[in-house]
Parts: sequence; C-alpha cells; structure tokens
Amino acid sequence: MSDIDIFHHVGLITRDMAQLIARYEELGFMFAPLSMPRIVLTPGGAPEPLGAGNRHAIFADNYLEVLGVVDAARWASITKAQRGAFDIDPPLARYEGLHVMHFGTDDIEAVERRYRAAGVASGDIVPFQRNVEAPDGPQMMRARCISLMQHDLPSLSQIAQTLTPELVLQPRYQRHRNGARSIREVILCHPAPGKIAATYAQIAGHPAERRGDDFVIDLGRGRLTVVAPGRLGALIPGATPPTLPYLAGFAVTVDDLGQPRAVLRDAGVSFVEHGGSLIVAAKDACGCAVLFEKVGVRDE
Repeated sequence: MSDIDIFHHVGLITRDMAQLIARYEELGFMFAPLSMPRIVLTPGGAPEPLGAGNRHAIFADNYLEVLGVVDAARWASITKAQRGAFDIDPPLARYEGLHVMHFGTDDIEAVERRYRAAGVASGDIVPFQRNVEAPDGPQMMRARCISLMQHDLPSLSQIAQTLTPELVLQPRYQRHRNGARSIREVILCHPAPGKIAATYAQIAGHPAERRGDDFVIDLGRGRLTVVAPGRLGALIPGATPPTLPYLAGFAVTVDDLGQPRAVLRDAGVSFVEHGGSLIVAAKDACGCAVLFEKVGVRDE
C-alpha cells in the first residue's frame, strides 16, 4: 500500500464565492461557515492569515473546498513568494472552476522519505492552520503539508495530513440533501495524458493504468482519471475544455442516485445520466462538471 490513498480535498477557485456557494447549495451540498487559512510567511514564524477565505462541503473522509479572496488588502500585502503554493491568482487568471487537487495521507513523513529517495521535486513538511467553528466555539484545525514543486502540474497540488480530523470532518456538516458521501474521482483533461499520468503516478505512489485511451491512477479510496481532449466528451457528454490542461470535473459517491436526481429536478438544474453517473455540466456548476456516482459502481 502507498502512503497516499485518497484525495484529501479538491477545490474550486472563484471570484464570487457567494454566487458559487448558492449554486452548489442548489446542487444539494451543505457548507460549513467561512474559514480563514493561515500559513507560515516568514521562516520560523507563526502561521498568519493570507486574506483568502474558504468554505467547505464536508464528507465522511474528505471535503470540497470553495476558495476566494475575502480581504483584498491583506491578500495584496502578501508577496507571491510568501503565498507559494497557496497563490490562487495564476489559476484564476486561466479560468474559474476546479483547480485544487490535494492528496491525503496518514503518514506524511513516509511521503517525504519516498519523495527524497525518488527525487520528486517537493518542499519540506510545513504546518497549516485555519479557524473552524466547532460545537463548543471557534477552534483552530491543524494540518501538515508538502508542496509539490513541478512547474508543469496542471493543478494546485499538495500532500496533506490532517492532525485534527474531529474538527474538519464534523458529522453535523455532512447532511447533504443530495446524499454525497465522499469525493471519489477527479477527471483531468490534458494534451499529453500519458506523460502527466506518469508524473502523478510518481506523486501518488500508485501506477497509472491504461484503460483504452485513458489513464487511471487508483489511490485506493479515490482515482484520478486522465484523458486527452478528444476523449473528454466520452466521460462528460458535451464537455469541451476552455483551455488546456483542465480539471474537468469531480465525482462524489451517493447511496442512491434518486436523491441527487430529485434535488436537481426541484432546483431546475439540468443534468444527464451517462455511464452509471448523474452529471451536471460545467456551465451549470461554475466551471467544472459534478458527477454523482452510486457507491461501488466503478470500483472494479
């Protein structure tokens, strides 16, 4: 087994957080209150706020993040070098939508050792904090992260280990009307799918398996599917990439497709059913497709 076995979280970057949250609530997702991330800005210093904020749709073992600048003055005062892997301006300039794909581990030291041995371009383990509204008042969640330094990665990707899962994965925030339970898949559209799949295979510590014209990296509790532009429509009917590379969509598992189907019909949101999944197109989901997939359907 690899030291990485799941998507820690995936995230959308937006210029209008309120509008995006409202739309995803129509899709049946529930969101925790606004949280303000903190990172170390000076060597040896304590984590400080960046001016960016996020809200989260929490699942049993990972979460969906919506990220945007909420304090423009503070954000402008932080240099690009200080922001490092947390700089959302460059991806936002490309398109609004899915950009964040963080991998999860329960042993970040093992990941670091593997990266050092394999020569994977990565940073040191660093702390990460953000405020969380807990039942007994505000608390600070804590995590440890490794940033990936490959300049050709088509996503904001890190390796993360949450040290306070009881604060992050609170059951009271998991009551999604659409029945979503976990982020199971990310679909990446790339002009050189084999090459980028090999890169992510080394990062994840799992092989990239060729399945027809596509490549799949099975993490154990999640999978990354990499497709060429001409193949995207086969997975997401009607989808065309606005630019390349492009994180085209993510899938969440549900026990019964009838639950999201009813939610979307009540909200008047268009969807298609394809390949055993119920799919909301990127134009109706703020820049990326959202797939609802019955538990176990595509696990083999």
